[in-house]
Amino acid sequence: MKLSPLFSDGMMLQRGQINLLWGYTTANHLVEGSFGECLFSTNAKINGYFEVNLPSLPAGGPYELKIIADEKKTIKDVMVGDVFLLGGQSNMEMPISRTIELYREEIENTCEPNIRMFEVPKEYEFQEEREEITNGRWIKACGEELLDFSAAGFFAAQEIKKEHKVPIGLIQTAVGGTPAKAWASEETIKEMGLYIDELEECKVPGYPKKIEESEAKREQDWLKRAKEAFSKKGLKKGTINIPGIWKNNELHDFCGAIRLRKEFNLSAMNAKRETELVLGAIIDADTVYINGSYIGETGYKYPPRYYTIPAGVLKKGKNILEIQMNIFRSNGGFMPGKQYGLRFLKERELFLDLAGDWTWELMEEMEYLPDSTFFSYKAAGLYKGMLSPISKWNVCGVLYYQGESNTGNAETYNEEMKALINDWRKLWKQEQLPFIYVQLAGYADGDLVNQGTAWARLRYEQEKTLEVSNTAMVVAYDIGEYNDLHPMNKKTLGQRLALAVRSLIYKEDIISMGPKVESISVKDDGKVRVSFSNVGGGLCAGYSCLNKEIYDVEILDAYGNYKTAKASIDVEQAELVACLKNVKEPKGIRYAWKDCPEKGNLYNSEGLPALPFRKEWS
Repeated sequence: MKLSPLFSDGMMLQRGQINLLWGYTTANHLVEGSFGECLFSTNAKINGYFEVNLPSLPAGGPYELKIIADEKKTIKDVMVGDVFLLGGQSNMEMPISRTIELYREEIENTCEPNIRMFEVPKEYEFQEEREEITNGRWIKACGEELLDFSAAGFFAAQEIKKEHKVPIGLIQTAVGGTPAKAWASEETIKEMGLYIDELEECKVPGYPKKIEESEAKREQDWLKRAKEAFSKKGLKKGTINIPGIWKNNELHDFCGAIRLRKEFNLSAMNAKRETELVLGAIIDADTVYINGSYIGETGYKYPPRYYTIPAGVLKKGKNILEIQMNIFRSNGGFMPGKQYGLRFLKERELFLDLAGDWTWELMEEMEYLPDSTFFSYKAAGLYKGMLSPISKWNVCGVLYYQGESNTGNAETYNEEMKALINDWRKLWKQEQLPFIYVQLAGYADGDLVNQGTAWARLRYEQEKTLEVSNTAMVVAYDIGEYNDLHPMNKKTLGQRLALAVRSLIYKEDIISMGPKVESISVKDDGKVRVSFSNVGGGLCAGYSCLNKEIYDVEILDAYGNYKTAKASIDVEQAELVACLKNVKEPKGIRYAWKDCPEKGNLYNSEGLPALPFRKEWS
């Protein structure tokens, strides 16, 4: 007998619905068993496939599911509660372990055995939709297993469970870097007329494997050559100030292997303590040594670098830190705004800051290493490979965080998202399956001064998806980080997701979204007044309703230029009032219209941020 890996110890079934048990056994074999007090029996089809309807139950458990066919199986510790499908890309996938810096003590003291998660294996498919996933298991939000949970998913689940006292199951399907097209059906791709050539190319038998093998060899050869370079004599030396992105210095277009060194001194006492080396984020890859001893390595640019230094490596007096760094695609560097230094283990503050001048030595200049072709990013691949085989598992709603990989083609995003939601609802056979999604957090690739508006445009397209019935959007630009694509504050995000769930799914009468523009008017004196819905008890500047001044507001002048406006809250009218000196006939207004609007501070009394907006007129 073969069952989906979803049917395993610790599984979570959706309450209040008839749930399906399915699998394969010997052709025409009798299948019988029990679930709780319910007995069932059926006969397998000629191909061995069988289905059994399990009874609708209220939240509770644990139960045992016993199945007898050509063999006996007992699935233990089955809970019934509310099950959510987690979807999107890396910010939904991002595990609790990546947030440990913010929540260490809380995480170490948390055990929620009735919050459970199943991670669907990351497998694409371009031929027929897969019938089954290949592996996976249910884990509980306790101990080491908690560290593997989706951080956003866990914090949302924790809040929902606290409010509604029901077990919560999470089915994690998010895959880092994926654009929306990967999660749409082949039928939808063809109907939209987008990515059709890509889709057909990926369907050619053997094509993905051929490309992956070729590119893997190219990358291995590049890395081998870079590694060998560190055993040779260097080409050139210099000094550079760290941190910073190398865009405006002699290293800006360098690709290849470069060695960096920093000397530092320690007291005898500090040299003996358990110590961690913190290296923020490095672009692109690093292998680290102290006093000639290997400390650790990271192969790509996004993960934070926390390296525990083995006992005996540090010494009193002079120590030498060496980083063997690979830059794949120019513009290397050390992400600004992050910590670089030494700290005692499990402490957040540095006792030794290593920012400042470092020496560098070019070991070998190499060709630009092209990005790999990730077939999990291709049209319909994950819909067929990950969603189809789990679609018979009942869920009460979707929590979705995606869009970073669509900022380069925002003009089609609204169309793609509306089609995607329709696809998922068809797949789960729920016409109004609740779909809650996150509007992009703030991010500026480490450069607030020269940031653009591509992410703002994508947020605008995301807001338009609210036109789809039974959807909700969580605003997150205020909890992003200008220098990190993967902001750590997933607890606030989870709490906001939970608010949306409580409003949309549980039908609670609460304010679950921040202020949203209702109307904009221009007065004779040139002042622009903006009124909002979702103000709750009123508008606030930041988390304080005592302040009135609002930032990140810009007005469009007659020459087509947006300029920073003076803006404040009219408390009595619950309106935003903005003006631009010497401009009596403004042509538009926008708020938080940047990739990372870090100064945006318009909230409602519930502490929820206003939706970004832009409005222009003639």
